[in-house]
Amino acid sequence: MKRLLFSIIFIGLCLELSAQDMLIFKDKTIDEVSIIEVTPDYIKYREFGAAQNSVIFSIERDYLTKIVFESGRVIDLSKSMMDDSRVYAGQRDRAIKIDVGGISGNYSFISYEQAIDPSRSWEAGVIFIGAGFGSNLYDNENPMGAGVNMGYKFKRSPNFYSQRMRYGHIMRGSYIKPNLFVNTFNYDKVDYDHPPDPVTFMYPASREAAVAASLQIDFGNQLVFSDRFVLDYAAGIGYGFTTKDTWNLTNYGFFGGSGSDFNAPYTYSITLKIGYLIKK
Repeated sequence: MKRLLFSIIFIGLCLELSAQDMLIFKDKTIDEVSIIEVTPDYIKYREFGAAQNSVIFSIERDYLTKIVFESGRVIDLSKSMMDDSRVYAGQRDRAIKIDVGGISGNYSFISYEQAIDPSRSWEAGVIFIGAGFGSNLYDNENPMGAGVNMGYKFKRSPNFYSQRMRYGHIMRGSYIKPNLFVNTFNYDKVDYDHPPDPVTFMYPASREAAVAASLQIDFGNQLVFSDRFVLDYAAGIGYGFTTKDTWNLTNYGFFGGSGSDFNAPYTYSITLKIGYLIKK
């Protein structure tokens, strides 16, 4: 009985002595300490086992990945405010946008964007070819068709970090975006190799079908106003193709491609979108 009682007391003392706070550093080292205070910027502590009136140390949170208390509670410090979604709670994190430049190019490009976390979002859109107010250049083709667009945004990280740095809004920031276009449409192909009609002075034309696609990298920036409106402007460059057989390089969403009159496979696009932020 005495041995059992002694064993219980010994185990209890060992558990009490082994229970302590721990600071876990980014290089995987561990310090056993007695934590006094946790502030937004620093951790204040004493060496484990030191007297109450001993020296108090402090360390910046940026050196640590975790704090483990003797109670078993863990505070994860690996996420900065830049990447912590809780900082942006209550902000609208999705938007409906329209490319105002596309309307003057004889197509309407409507897209939907949704944030995944503070540094990433995805975007998908539909292109209505022929639904716009084109110039004489585009009106000559009388295009009619549709397309789809898909992209994945990666926001640019800052060159340096300061304490408590974060994005101004979860939908705001400069970015790069892998971007895919796939379009199909009909258009009027004007034959300039034959003489025009002597009465109408119009060149003969035939109705043709075309398919075009492009994989690009967009470089852009998105601004947010009053948690309601967004302004998104970007330029992209990539590779693609088109079966369109004219000198006109537009594929209604992007330009270029490896058509018969433009053999280089390079493509490019310029977008200027305005949109409205919507609630979850």
